[in-house]
Amino acid sequence: MLPSQQQMGSNKKTYLSHPLIFSSAAEERLYQTSIAKTALEQNTLVILPTALGKTVISALVTAEVLLNYRDSRVLVMAPTRPLVMQHKRSFQSLMRFPEDQFALLTGKTSTEYRESVWTAATPRLIFATPQVVRNDIREGRLSTLKDFGLLVFDECHRSVKEYAYTEVAESYAKSSPYPLILGMTASPGSDLTKVMGVCKSLYVEHIEQRGDEDPDVKPFINPVTVEWKEADLPLAYEPVRGILRGMLDSRISTLRTRGYLKKSTFVSRMDLLDLGSELRYRAEMSMEEERGPLYYAISLQSQALTMFHMIELLDTQGAYTLKRFMERLEEDSESKKSHSVITSELAYASLNELLAGHCNVEHPKVEELKKIASQQLKSNPQSRMLVFTQYRDTATHLVEELNKIEGVRAERFVGQASKIRDKGLTQDQQASLIEDLRKGYLNTLCATSIAEEGLDIPEVDLVIFYEPIPSEIRYIQRRGRTGRKAAGRVIILVTRDTNDIVYLHASERRTVKMLKIIETLNKKLEPVLRSRERPPRTPMSSEELEKLISKPEPLIQSPQEMYDDVKRFDRLASRAERAVYMKILEYGMDGFDDDKLYSEMEEEEGYPRNIVKAALHRLVKRNYLSGGTGKGKAEEKATLPIKEIPGSRLMEIEVEQVLQGEAVVVVDQKWHARLNVSDYNGPRQLIKKRVKFRAQCELYHSSGALCVKVKQVVQKLG
Repeated sequence: MLPSQQQMGSNKKTYLSHPLIFSSAAEERLYQTSIAKTALEQNTLVILPTALGKTVISALVTAEVLLNYRDSRVLVMAPTRPLVMQHKRSFQSLMRFPEDQFALLTGKTSTEYRESVWTAATPRLIFATPQVVRNDIREGRLSTLKDFGLLVFDECHRSVKEYAYTEVAESYAKSSPYPLILGMTASPGSDLTKVMGVCKSLYVEHIEQRGDEDPDVKPFINPVTVEWKEADLPLAYEPVRGILRGMLDSRISTLRTRGYLKKSTFVSRMDLLDLGSELRYRAEMSMEEERGPLYYAISLQSQALTMFHMIELLDTQGAYTLKRFMERLEEDSESKKSHSVITSELAYASLNELLAGHCNVEHPKVEELKKIASQQLKSNPQSRMLVFTQYRDTATHLVEELNKIEGVRAERFVGQASKIRDKGLTQDQQASLIEDLRKGYLNTLCATSIAEEGLDIPEVDLVIFYEPIPSEIRYIQRRGRTGRKAAGRVIILVTRDTNDIVYLHASERRTVKMLKIIETLNKKLEPVLRSRERPPRTPMSSEELEKLISKPEPLIQSPQEMYDDVKRFDRLASRAERAVYMKILEYGMDGFDDDKLYSEMEEEEGYPRNIVKAALHRLVKRNYLSGGTGKGKAEEKATLPIKEIPGSRLMEIEVEQVLQGEAVVVVDQKWHARLNVSDYNGPRQLIKKRVKFRAQCELYHSSGALCVKVKQVVQKLG
């Protein structure tokens, strides 16, 4: 029962109408419902430009699966924690399910909590990073995905080689009798082999693609103008460039002379990368005595790549970024021989002198960027701008320069990894900056690639590429940051006669090539062989639906509230741990089966199954418990780990009187003895008048009195 049209008010705007989706939550778009219908029938890869509602499509498919298969669950994955949290908030704003039906699983959530979510029948909607899902599969916390009626893979172009998506999809395909997979991306790539690899790893049977010019999409596309701003390399850079080129040519010449590099014309970065792969293979396959010359050639090849990189930094970024790179090169020279060779050359010393003197001038792109930002704010003081650059050092410099302009409030937006003298941003810090941009505390972010993919960055009027990029995927993602709710603008800064021009045309060619590849892919895909026919529908009852429909509009959790839920779970599991241990002591040495424990703990203490299970895992980790699988099987009973303790034997203890720092107890119903607090190894709850328990004990005399040491409690009695 996919959505039917529902007209709202006099403006004839239509909204999605579905029992599990809030009324007026999302505008109905024909291409979304059409794609969703297809995705319900076969494993589908959805390729849509940014801001055209891939999330709504996945929510529609999810709603149908959960509506028609009442015991089914759905797993939605995305590459990063902020993106997973964003998906959870989006689904909560669309779907009528109560809060306890949504779960967030990331590397920050405890393993006990994650296992409790996987093994319970609810929540029905789980949002997770693929690394967490893969790790939980490997370590047995997630034993099977057969209960999931749908798996959603966002930014699925990542599903190549060893990325976690591939392993999760394989596990799902093997364990589910009727797997249903939905992959989503704005750009799968322009390499046919790689795109087919993505389809194969996700068991894709069909591709649904829409572009800006498709008739069912065009009404919802906001125009985005793309323009180039070209600049000339400063003449002051020529001496530096000449030295770098000379250092590069000398290494290429040596590689040619020694017969490793056959190409006599211009040698590109790709030629050097290919040579490196060849040399490493030859070194691996050669005899020990033949490896010396090969290792020398590998070092030369590595040095040549470094020189290529330095030239590109100067050409496309400027003297500031090159100098920061050279500082790190010098710091690395003690541990990396290829860097040491470069920094010890006389020519390198000349570079430092030039960059400390008259060659240390600003790249013209910086001034062009400042001019663009100033004009943008003059024409629209409420504007939001996003500046993309490849390099953190450049981002740092651009923030400093932009903040000199009246009205600009800029910050750097980078990834989590910390480098030498360059601390990354935590995901919470990233979220805070995005919120500051949304509220207008900031109006400009200078971002590296972290801002390209998926993050819910607020609508920006202007996107500026500080440099072109050859990747068609990244080009599409950068461009997609604007034009979401209104017309957008993209400006690409280009340095003439440098790699900027090469990369600019490369991204254009690859984007065209990607669209051509997509047109032919459906002919190459084959249906997945499933172990059975589609299962019969088991729809939610009318009573269940009525209960959901009465649910009020959602109060979306903030990221902090999401993690507060996890903390509450952990606190509850900690309290339950003590109660569970006392219950296990009642069972004693014979052990227990999980189902009996779950039932009694819920009836007597009010703890649900998932909390009890988390408590059991904590007890096993603390070595208070051994065995048990958490699967409720009597033949796999958990038991107390009874140790052989020299000088001890099992005794029955009854507490007769509790005093300050000690207790008077009766041992084996025969002898009165003193139990000092330092001699007791067991739960405090047992030291109460008339409580009896069995334990591994040792008797001894002190100051004429009989004393007992309780070394391990094994059972609470009566």
